[in-house]
Amino acid sequence: MASDGNSFLPRLQSVFYARFDELRGPEIAYQVPEGLIASSAGPISGAASPIPSGSSRASSMAFTSSDRPEPRIRVAPQKNHPPSNRTLLNFDDISKYIIAQSPLCGRLVTCTAGIYKVLGFPVELLGKYQRNYLRFNVCFVFGASADLSCYEPVVRKVNRVLTACEEESSFLSSPETSFKIHAILEQLYEDLNSYSETSIPIDNFNSIELKIFPFYPNPPPVEDWMVPVALINFDNIIEQNWDLTMAKVCQYIDGINHVARIAHLAGCDVILTRQAISHLLYYQVIMTIDIFQYANMYTLRKSIQWLADETHVKEECGPYVSKEGRTIPDWPMLLHLYSRMRPGKTIFEWMQEHDIRSLGIDVRRLASFGVIKARIGFLRRVHRWPILLDDEIQQPTESKLATLPPSPFGRKRATSLTVTPLVSSSMRPRRRTSEASPAYATVNTHSTSGTVSLPPRAAEASLGTLRSRAGQLSPPTVRVRESRRHSTVAPASLFEIAQALGGPSEPRLQHTMRPRLSRSPSSPAIKTQTNGGAAPAPVPAARPLAYPPTLVPLLDGEHHTDELCCRFEVGWPTLERWLVAVGEGSGNGDFGKVLIIYR
Repeated sequence: MASDGNSFLPRLQSVFYARFDELRGPEIAYQVPEGLIASSAGPISGAASPIPSGSSRASSMAFTSSDRPEPRIRVAPQKNHPPSNRTLLNFDDISKYIIAQSPLCGRLVTCTAGIYKVLGFPVELLGKYQRNYLRFNVCFVFGASADLSCYEPVVRKVNRVLTACEEESSFLSSPETSFKIHAILEQLYEDLNSYSETSIPIDNFNSIELKIFPFYPNPPPVEDWMVPVALINFDNIIEQNWDLTMAKVCQYIDGINHVARIAHLAGCDVILTRQAISHLLYYQVIMTIDIFQYANMYTLRKSIQWLADETHVKEECGPYVSKEGRTIPDWPMLLHLYSRMRPGKTIFEWMQEHDIRSLGIDVRRLASFGVIKARIGFLRRVHRWPILLDDEIQQPTESKLATLPPSPFGRKRATSLTVTPLVSSSMRPRRRTSEASPAYATVNTHSTSGTVSLPPRAAEASLGTLRSRAGQLSPPTVRVRESRRHSTVAPASLFEIAQALGGPSEPRLQHTMRPRLSRSPSSPAIKTQTNGGAAPAPVPAARPLAYPPTLVPLLDGEHHTDELCCRFEVGWPTLERWLVAVGEGSGNGDFGKVLIIYR
């Protein structure tokens, strides 16, 4: 892909070869294009340097006068890049970083000069040279704001290949071959800017093979409620050897299905589906938007100030948002409709206010166009973030009590019912009669547990009593035997426990006293009945919860309604009723103790 202004690759402004000359010190021997890197001697025109015979692209030594200092930049003329009057930077300002000292050699060095950035890889070779070493550097020049991560391996490889050529055949230091550097720089500049790859043979054994691979940023985390939108046509690029999960997931990316629904439709695991979507986000072939519902809210971004005047926005919006067979609306009317969207007004209310249905506009496509246009969009979603303000919420009792998860704020959500055994006055022990007490259902409003606690023996006895009652038509016969040293305590039955849970909200329960039993083992059995001899009353069914119990801990201001709707697989109308029930509000926008933050 060409590295132009619309590409993800930075534009290569210039390429030059610098070396340390034994007489003149650091200098630029060759550069493409010419005259862009200046020095204290001023920019040099390429016409001042004749071309030696035998090579049309090779540069030669410049002719200099004895009474005039020789310039430190030596350039060669060539037809494709005429000399330019503008200069990018001054070589004298950065020469100590280009031809660096030994500690910086063999490392990538980036230096910024004005509005340009130079990336190089200084090299120092020790050997039989005039100064016992050879220092050189092939540098690339970019804009100061460019991301050079994709060019770092390119600069490193070019200098290492030239190092190998110098060690093998003195390619850089020999006058017979050093002039070939200019041709190499020219092909690097042209091919990398045009094709992002190049292949340059140097000799019979060495060549420069380069291909630029862009370094994409890490994609954002993929959540179940995100909706992927394809930026390319997957039907044209999908192949049979693709990953099975990826091939299935791509079939259901239509800009409507969210990640959790795509996983369900494709029959794939949700975790694998998230990974596939993240992989597509990394290569920037899709983008994610929010789930569209008629209860959504949108507002304009600041980018509408310049995107509203863009020609491509005006031409693309009308055909994209109009329904098939309907008249395409003009851009001024669409812009007016966009400007009427604001926080606090849902899409449904906005549609009714402006009679959108009669205009033949697809509302979902209208919203998605404003969100995804030019990647940044001129329309943004306004989310609802519910927060539970009160720390004491009386939740309806389920038929099967369960312990709620702890609140993130340490709130005490539920009440705890503790039923103590019933003690008959006739069955108290002979001694310590003051320790016995009647049974109560104690309601503890400071406990976070929603369970009923009973002693193990009392629970077993109550369960056996309940089974015996269910298996016989007549009430059971109770035989109680008591020794002198121990007393027998009649536990509370499950029926009485059910009455305590399903009865009125009074903390103290009223029970019918049982008949007094004789303490003599030889006494005849006495039949006891409840409700005056009638059959046991049915246990009243507990009221079902108006909302799932796991919703309350999520009302901490860190989970927006899209996440909650996706987690509980409901829409906003159902979630709205749940929030009203949790906050004990009256509805119609009144959520009671639940506060909705729009942002």
